[in-house]
Amino acid sequence: MATLQQPTLQRLIKETRIFLNQQEASNSFWSDEELTMYLNDAVAMYYQEVLERAEGQFDKQVDLDLVSGVDLVALPTDCYEIKCLYKSTGNSFTILSYRNNLTESYENSQTTSSSTYFPSYEFRANNIVLRPAPGFSETAGLRLEYTAFPDTMVWGGDVMTSGVAPVFKELIILYAVYKAKIKESLTIGSGSFAPVQQLLDSAYNRFKDSVGFRSKNPTFVLPFNP
Repeated sequence: MATLQQPTLQRLIKETRIFLNQQEASNSFWSDEELTMYLNDAVAMYYQEVLERAEGQFDKQVDLDLVSGVDLVALPTDCYEIKCLYKSTGNSFTILSYRNNLTESYENSQTTSSSTYFPSYEFRANNIVLRPAPGFSETAGLRLEYTAFPDTMVWGGDVMTSGVAPVFKELIILYAVYKAKIKESLTIGSGSFAPVQQLLDSAYNRFKDSVGFRSKNPTFVLPFNP
């Protein structure tokens, strides 16, 4: 029995066109480029919803280098937000604290030992700022766990990002159909999108109900006892 696979962009467009009943791009109110834009908008909507659950669908891990005397470390270009930043020490990873307090002074005395260097960090543009800067260079001295932006699908063979579970393919397609029908209604004043909205609302509600905790492992919380 085959498992669900991530659909290609061509497949998503084909199924979107089946809903719209205009299967030939050469004789259609909507171009393939336009439908691609709507499908990417649907992925962005999905992304915002799952981001609230913080269940790792779009998370990545990368090791970053330390350079002596340099307090800036570039973030990955696809970084949306940091989950954790660790200092690597042998086989151990110590979590670093995020401190963005503009009312405090800081000292930039540079620690020359990797084993005792545990800076705090803040952000400047798309960089991590280390306080203090390291007094040594170290390959993979930091380990970053972060949430990435979803990949944008481009016409020509792309596959839907793995952050979107293929079981929710219908939601992505229905959102694209919904936006296409709105455009049709605004442009030529015809084409009801109410039935599509009803289908979309139903699919979206099912999605929200099932996208919660990915792990079914029980979580035990000790009672507060001061």
